[in-house]
Amino acid sequence: MPDKFSSSCMRKITSAAIYILMGIAIICQFSCNTQTSRKYRIGISQLGEGDEWRKDMKEELYRELVFYPNIEAIYRQADYSSDKQVEQIKELMQQDIDLLIVCPYEAAPLTPVVEEAYNKGIKVVIVDRNINSELYNSYIGADNFQVGQFAGVYAARYLNNKGNIIEITGLQTSTPAREREKGFAEAIKKFPGISIQKVISGDWLEGSVENQLPAYISELKNTQLIFAHNDVMARTAAAICKKAGLSHIKILGVDALPGTGLSLVENHTLLASVLYPTGGSEAIRIADKLLRNENVPRRNILETIVVDSTNAIMLLQQANKITEQQKNIVRQQQLLAQQTKTFKTQRNLIFILVGSLVLSLMLAGLLVYSRGKNIKVNKKLHEQNEEISEQSRQIVLMADKAREANEEKLNFFTNISHELKTPLTLILAPTEEALRGKLSVTTRNQFSLVKKNATRLLLLVNQLMDFRKLELNKMKLELHETDLVQFLQEIVNAFAVFAKQHHVDCRIITKETTLPVWIDCEKIEKVFFNILSNAFKFTGDNGFIHLTIHKDALKGEAVINVQDSGIGMGKEEQGHLFEMFYQAGYDSNKGTGLGLALSKALIELHKGNIAVQSERDKGSVFTIYLKLGNTHFSEEQIHPGKETYNSQVSAWIENYYVPGTKQLLPIPEEEMPVKSSEEKETVLIVEDHNDLREFLSQRLSAEYNVITANDGAEGIKKLFDEMPDVVISDVMMPKTDGIALTKSLKDDIRTRHIPVILLTAKTTEENKLQGISANADAYITKPFNVDILEGTISSLLENRIKLKEHYSAEIPSGINGGIAKKSDRSFTVHLNAIIEQNIPNENFSVDDICREMHISRVQLYRKVKLLFDTSVNDHILLMRIQRARHYLQNEDIPIAEIATRTGFATASYFSTAFKKFVNESPKEYRSRFR
Repeated sequence: MPDKFSSSCMRKITSAAIYILMGIAIICQFSCNTQTSRKYRIGISQLGEGDEWRKDMKEELYRELVFYPNIEAIYRQADYSSDKQVEQIKELMQQDIDLLIVCPYEAAPLTPVVEEAYNKGIKVVIVDRNINSELYNSYIGADNFQVGQFAGVYAARYLNNKGNIIEITGLQTSTPAREREKGFAEAIKKFPGISIQKVISGDWLEGSVENQLPAYISELKNTQLIFAHNDVMARTAAAICKKAGLSHIKILGVDALPGTGLSLVENHTLLASVLYPTGGSEAIRIADKLLRNENVPRRNILETIVVDSTNAIMLLQQANKITEQQKNIVRQQQLLAQQTKTFKTQRNLIFILVGSLVLSLMLAGLLVYSRGKNIKVNKKLHEQNEEISEQSRQIVLMADKAREANEEKLNFFTNISHELKTPLTLILAPTEEALRGKLSVTTRNQFSLVKKNATRLLLLVNQLMDFRKLELNKMKLELHETDLVQFLQEIVNAFAVFAKQHHVDCRIITKETTLPVWIDCEKIEKVFFNILSNAFKFTGDNGFIHLTIHKDALKGEAVINVQDSGIGMGKEEQGHLFEMFYQAGYDSNKGTGLGLALSKALIELHKGNIAVQSERDKGSVFTIYLKLGNTHFSEEQIHPGKETYNSQVSAWIENYYVPGTKQLLPIPEEEMPVKSSEEKETVLIVEDHNDLREFLSQRLSAEYNVITANDGAEGIKKLFDEMPDVVISDVMMPKTDGIALTKSLKDDIRTRHIPVILLTAKTTEENKLQGISANADAYITKPFNVDILEGTISSLLENRIKLKEHYSAEIPSGINGGIAKKSDRSFTVHLNAIIEQNIPNENFSVDDICREMHISRVQLYRKVKLLFDTSVNDHILLMRIQRARHYLQNEDIPIAEIATRTGFATASYFSTAFKKFVNESPKEYRSRFR
């Protein structure tokens, strides 16, 4: 044992020594590595270096790069050639650059190659001149339009708004030249005494000025100022003017760089120069942020000022001071690099000495430590084994408790289901007894509705109890040999009426004349009822549902495919489709989530299988596999002889699934109130539950003209077609919900006056607040008292009538007369909405209405004369007077302002028109009203 322990200790000591030496080596290597972060490579494409501005920009770029040692820059300049610059950028892309800084010579030729770099994932920073594309990460430059404006304003003020100017532009294919020219012209336009006598197209360099300006000596004699687009051309122009003896001409330039512009302004060669920053420092800072994936502004506009004799000396001194400080920083960085190298060498030596000392101490103490460690490890292992054993016992105990809790929960649901059967029976039995008697049509419809929904609830209870039996393995099969083709044909026939109503092609396709299988007909009938119910639920009108039956002799199976042309489903829904209580997200009319889960369990009880294949918007295929023969069943499950089973599918369809086959019948004419349809208000009911929609329609049809819609989308269409007086809408609906419908109605000037009543099963304060926020007029929760609903409708209509009477009092009836026909009502609402929107516009005319309503003047005049017995202009005037009355009654503003707000050209004309229609002046009307 001691020998074994000693051997173990030596191995540990050796391993520790090796690890320490490796650590020291790693530390030394890391310390010697001066590359502390990832290196980036950027390409810089400059258009040329033939002017001081470009040279200064290059110096600024390299000065700023000193602060970013992790960035390697590759610099290229194109000698003012677009073709050369394109080739240089392509060369830079081949060198695996991470970022491209480009100052384009011309926008059009450079745009494609810059876009190519951007699309390859290279980050792009544009400096000074832009390209004809948005494919870049950031733009840096001064606002050239603003530069031109600053120059124009300064020139005009210097010349005291009188004089002639010659402008020398940059290269016309470059964006700075175009923008500066536009800005200068825009500024000069505001000073009528200033004239731009001549515009000379330069190319930023001295040669263009030397070749062209001498030809305009005669024009120069009458010129007071020359504006050149950069200081290089300005300096050349100043020399030419001086040589020609035209010293009275003042020169205005752009750039104001320390080496050229500032010096020229200081020695009075130039009158002034507009500062145009190079943006070199900003370009490197933006590049660093982009390389580190930080957010940067897309456009970085550099500030500019006009430099003249008042501030040139100060700016020149500041620039010289900054340059000197930059050189000092470079020298300090070089010294710091040397000191850092010395420090790292000394630190590595200290690490080696300390490591050797630690190694010696560890070698001496490791023997003692290892002995004690072994004892502690053995003790800890024993304690952990005891802890694991205790945790295992706790897990087993918790699992038992969880099973007991789940069992109690399921027993509770089962007991509740049993308890529900008794009251359901007591509901169904008297209802069926009443239906066998003599009843009025209305009473019979209401009793049928009670029976249908009670039967539906009973079927749900039975499904829940079937699940409980399956979980407890208490569901027994009573198998009989059955002709599968005939069995399925009877089920399909039960759906025939519903399929015909909705033009759905539902049929069986098979080559088999007969196909015997051993099944429990009651349970397999539930399977195909659930599958076909879902197929009809998600298949629209004019679709198809096909059942294909064939025998797979090799596998000994009967295969049934149920294919539909419905909405289909995604992969995620298919993965959970057969789970208990699962409801797919696409199902806006959600059921209980029991049907397909129960179907799968019943198929597996028959030793079969069920699968689904589906794609969104391409329909679904459910495939059921049933084994042939009966050798896979136990003897007590097999019952020879023909089964005497009565199909329940027709009853299920009538009372549970298909709400459209048994519609509520309309009230006979003799039971209808004598109130005519022209006198009735119109109510639009938007409800996706057929039974509730038909019930409300029947209940309200005695007092109102009722229009119905199956969902929110159809409701919005009928809303604008029919222009109802009240809208009653459910909240949760397919396609468009009630909240969206309410917002659509309240946001439109034509319909915002229509009251909206929302019906919903959601009762939380948050849900109510959502309805109120959508400007709903009433929010009624289900279940609700129909008398309260009718009272709410009556109250809202009465309030609307009172409000209308209040604001239309004393106005001739032509503007607010009742319109009986729906088409005329729609025309009136549209016409008045257009006029309301244009009341403040005093130039609003009949032609504007014709253009908005797509109607000729003759048709408009005839229609307005027929409906209101007045002309179109008088109708517009009446609407203006009505708005004026509202202002006079409710707002304390001057009468002259009211005239302006209502589209009258003058206050006197307003007073005359107001008195004509109201028989008193606006001032008298306001006094009387108050």
